[in-house]
Amino acid sequence: MQWVPVGKLVKPHGLKGEFKFKPEISDASLLGNLHKVRLEADPETASSRTISSLRGHGLRLIIKLEGIDRIEEAEPLCGQSLLVPSDEFPPLPDGEYYRFQIIGLKAHDEAGNYFGTVTEIIETGSNDVYVVQGDLQEGPQELLLPVIDDVIRSIDLDQQKLVFHAIDGLL
Repeated sequence: MQWVPVGKLVKPHGLKGEFKFKPEISDASLLGNLHKVRLEADPETASSRTISSLRGHGLRLIIKLEGIDRIEEAEPLCGQSLLVPSDEFPPLPDGEYYRFQIIGLKAHDEAGNYFGTVTEIIETGSNDVYVVQGDLQEGPQELLLPVIDDVIRSIDLDQQKLVFHAIDGLL
């Protein structure tokens, strides 16, 4: 099972074990449907926790985790990322993907040439841009792929593969 970071416990809020929470996903409303979470310290062996409450808007959220009822219990956990199993996210319509599904994909052009791995997604005003890091014969390389239909041809999550069309000026 893949554990996906969804945000950070920034600092305690009040005295009853709540946290100021900074979401790291573009649609923080998804957090309201998530129940099983773990902290980043050791996601494979840590016991799951339940979100008992979440309130606020945008990037200003207050979160309460079940079993943390005092500020003294909350303080040592500040700075840790909150992780959610990938199967907790609701399915998206065809052609739409969560960020965690894109990061790590292997990027190939339409001729089958390998260019590297998607390491980052940059949000711009008009469209996202996938950052592909590669280590080719010519040395380290960074490729910026605009997420538009003319460039991104296909994404296959099962094969962990992204195929792009090299338009003029891209390479």
